[in-house]
Amino acid sequence: MLTPSGNPRLSGFFGTKTMVLPEDLTARQRSARMRKEWSRHVDIHGQPYWRRRCLDINHVPPAFLIHIDPDDANDDGASALDTLRVKLMSPVLEDAESAVPTLESASQLTSKRLLYSPIEAVDASRLVTGDVLAAGLWPSLHQLTKVPFTAKYAWFLHQVADLVLPYEIGYIQMRALRDRVFEEALENLLHLKSFELCAIVRLQFMEEKGLDAGAVQREWYMLVAQALLSPTSGLFVLANREDHSYILNPNPAFPFTQSMSHNDACRAAGRFIGRALLDGQVLPLHLNATLFKSILGTPLTMDDVESLDATVYKSLRYILETDRVEDLTLTFSVTACDANGRVVEVDLVPNGSQVLVTDATKYDYVDRMVRHLLFERIEGPLLALLQGIHDILPPELLVPFDHKELELILCGLTDIDVADWKANTVLSTNLENVPVVTWFWEILDGLGGDEKARLLQFATGSGRVPVQGFQGLTSYDGKICYFTLKGMPYVPGMYPVAHACYNRLDLPIYPKKELLEEAIKMLLLSDPTGFNIQ
Repeated sequence: MLTPSGNPRLSGFFGTKTMVLPEDLTARQRSARMRKEWSRHVDIHGQPYWRRRCLDINHVPPAFLIHIDPDDANDDGASALDTLRVKLMSPVLEDAESAVPTLESASQLTSKRLLYSPIEAVDASRLVTGDVLAAGLWPSLHQLTKVPFTAKYAWFLHQVADLVLPYEIGYIQMRALRDRVFEEALENLLHLKSFELCAIVRLQFMEEKGLDAGAVQREWYMLVAQALLSPTSGLFVLANREDHSYILNPNPAFPFTQSMSHNDACRAAGRFIGRALLDGQVLPLHLNATLFKSILGTPLTMDDVESLDATVYKSLRYILETDRVEDLTLTFSVTACDANGRVVEVDLVPNGSQVLVTDATKYDYVDRMVRHLLFERIEGPLLALLQGIHDILPPELLVPFDHKELELILCGLTDIDVADWKANTVLSTNLENVPVVTWFWEILDGLGGDEKARLLQFATGSGRVPVQGFQGLTSYDGKICYFTLKGMPYVPGMYPVAHACYNRLDLPIYPKKELLEEAIKMLLLSDPTGFNIQ
């Protein structure tokens, strides 16, 4: 560590403080510093360019961009299937299928190549989709990157509202079997026609009485998001056990279903994420930072490997910083699992398993390892995911955000702040100056994080807090709908009743705190999903 006492010039500048060098930081601290490493700026001619803020002048690894090649389109040849339990309806036609013309189905859309290019070789005006954004738009987008997040998010909400198909033109009626909600969700999303991609969705779980005034949709999003990250889906795998983040599965062993390939499922997953952003839903979908950066088209470097696997990252740094690499007997290859789960050797260059890594070639070896880890091993699924997201959202709407801001928009707040919840709660008149309200907040304050999330899910249909906090709770139409406590006459044995579509909890006016505490404990032991009761 470099200290002021070790350098008189630094001592005079820093006084008695210690200079913190990159190697002194934890992985989490380095990740926070890397958040603003890359940003787009605009020159005097209105043209964008990438600016890099170096975190360590002694370590400046080359940067690469992942983007779709718009010049290499080919028909993927997938066959169109029925839209299952999805139908585009029109209120004017009263449950008749809308006469509005539709375009080609998702499975008939073109497939393109995904490129991994040196940043110097890519025009900064090129978006992750491969499209070049008009120069006149960049100054405004650049200004947006500099405003507070709340202002950027307000702009984003305004933009996505314009994408939604007006309800009077048509909407999607989707029915789901609870035991097949995940498979049906992906099948339905994949086969939406272009015209339907941004239509309002009304959901109903079959054989359940709940009508979708918001809570059914929130639960549907939660269930599908949880299933996406489940090992049984095969679409995502845990990448980092420290922050519990996920990446696309680099080893898709089997087709997702008999009628859907693995990459088609990834495209549907991308559409699911795009729809969540469109609908303002927050999801328990903690993706790895490298995946959020890939969605945004942010430059990637060797340092991003640390968020995937800190041990591998340290090994790569060691290779670069040590002499006589030949003694490590490394070759231009890496071990991986094949589709049958067997360990195989993957060449990073032709016949790489026969090519020894030397001091002269170690930089090329590290570059190829980084390319493999961040791109090549997930190239097909990543292309499908990016296409799915941008089937819904134009990529320029995400330009003002960095990867942590995108994560916040998609995933919301993980911690539930009871003080914020209380400050943004509406009380019925019969609960004013009644001790049961004080008891309610005291009991909530004493719950663990998982218990708070379960109670929030019971009351609102979602266990996560919107990015704006509790003041951002909405109903099905996207309008603000504050959490409400409505007092009810107490009857022995009575429990609180949730009206999740309206973020309302009917709270019996218990005569004793112990009775309320017992009732809440019983609610936490029950299954918060399902809509057979209010």
